[in-house]
Amino acid sequence: MPILAENMVETSRGIVSYSDTGSGPVHLVLHSLLTDRNAFDQVVGPLGGRFIAMDLPGFGATEPALPDIDDYADWVAALIETLELDRPALIGNGLGAFVALGTAIHHGDLAGRILLVGCGAAFPESAKDAFIKMIETVEAGGIEAVIPIALRRIFTESYVEQHPDMAHQRSEVLLKTDPDAFITACRALHALDYRSSAHRVANPTMILVGEEDQATPPQLAEELHELIPGSTLTRLPGLAHAPQIQDPAGFVSAARAFLEVR
Repeated sequence: MPILAENMVETSRGIVSYSDTGSGPVHLVLHSLLTDRNAFDQVVGPLGGRFIAMDLPGFGATEPALPDIDDYADWVAALIETLELDRPALIGNGLGAFVALGTAIHHGDLAGRILLVGCGAAFPESAKDAFIKMIETVEAGGIEAVIPIALRRIFTESYVEQHPDMAHQRSEVLLKTDPDAFITACRALHALDYRSSAHRVANPTMILVGEEDQATPPQLAEELHELIPGSTLTRLPGLAHAPQIQDPAGFVSAARAFLEVR
């Protein structure tokens, strides 16, 4: 597994922390609400290229944003401009995928190919309740209290039972998350709705979704696929919200050809 060094830079939005490894075509990686910027470590080498993994606003040493996915997207655009990246591919998972989508909608000229892992255009009202529940759980008991919920959203139940080491590792990552950043991100996800603007995405776009994803179910990916012209959709059998962690080889197999096209 590559060692990802810490970097910090002042952008037009504020300070952003990130890691930077490899060389070649640039992939800007955006993590989910329930993981961290190292969530793609296992696929960096096999996919090849230069990987810049950004701490989203409020995570790591990146300064906080407003509870609005569009604002998060502005932070991504600011990092691209500050680092003078030439239309990097955006790879996002969960929260990061929604932020990548927002970046493509509002700053598409700054990005290249878009890989959305566990994404949609909006959450139905029934799914929004999960964000309210997580906010209330963190407010009442801190980040530690939300870990059982988080693990069920990241992985399938059978995977957690068979891989207690990975469950422990993900729990340790979550414990480092700032509660305010977590709550802000939950509010941003609760409010987002790109159903009327997703058609504006002109970047080549691939949508990956685990068939067992409970956080962003396949139905959301299918709706997004219909909204983004020319997008492709791949469903990953047996996988949940973070396929790059649960099955790195399967993730690489599904994503490599798309990312290698120039």
